[in-house]
Amino acid sequence: PSGSCMMPLRSSQLSAATSAVRTAAPRVCSLRMGELADKYGHLRGAEVEPCDKCVQRFHAEFGKPVPFVFRSPTNEILYSTHLNVVDARWKYDLVWVTGLYSTFDLFFQALEESTRKELFTALMKALKLDPEDVKADAEKVLEWAKGKSEADIVSAVKGEDSSDVGQAFAGATNSEFLYSRNFGAGLIKIMQVVGVEPNSESSKRWAEAFGFRAAESAVTGMSMSKFETDVGVFLSSVEKMQEVMQLFAEVEAREKKKVAERLAEKAAKAAEEATA
Repeated sequence: PSGSCMMPLRSSQLSAATSAVRTAAPRVCSLRMGELADKYGHLRGAEVEPCDKCVQRFHAEFGKPVPFVFRSPTNEILYSTHLNVVDARWKYDLVWVTGLYSTFDLFFQALEESTRKELFTALMKALKLDPEDVKADAEKVLEWAKGKSEADIVSAVKGEDSSDVGQAFAGATNSEFLYSRNFGAGLIKIMQVVGVEPNSESSKRWAEAFGFRAAESAVTGMSMSKFETDVGVFLSSVEKMQEVMQLFAEVEAREKKKVAERLAEKAAKAAEEATA
């Protein structure tokens, strides 16, 4: 109540409280592990497809070298997404697929359309996903998000939107939900569509709305959720990719100039021979 004061904890009380938290944490973790063992224990020893099989399918499907500046994002999509789909806890959902699609759309936009389409198709088939379904589902989510506000997203998280997209948001609050970078990328794209700038403040707000658990970083000592970390990685990656795409454009321009010069030389030589 207003005007009341709280008595400070004595050192012995604080020590006891800290000890209780430390004791409770392993118990909660142990309980969680026990639940996972009960649900997925039957899969122990089951064969899990290694990443290299996925990579082999990709190269067989694409059939040519990936342009050098796009090899890193290609590998990132292949490896991180493969690790999602072989995880027994993973479930295909609309926000996740939006993240997968929008990540490709962002980092491969400098490629010419035909190569871009071939690369996307090869990636999806390597991951045993249907390219057309991935595209259609992602576009469905982005269309849903148009005209929405941040408050609408929060309502959907609370289960107040009965649409397929709304239910995908609500499903992320389930205790068995498996967060992944693709899901985070989907949220970032939706943030942008509803007019929210992805940054440390907005990512913290959205993480709290979804109930994403924060953990202390061993490197920085800061406490944040995986989503907040992914927003930081995303912003850094976009900046680096812009530099790479500028380099790619410059290299392409130089190559086209060289080709044009060689063609001009051949044409001039042919003209000389014709008049000789």
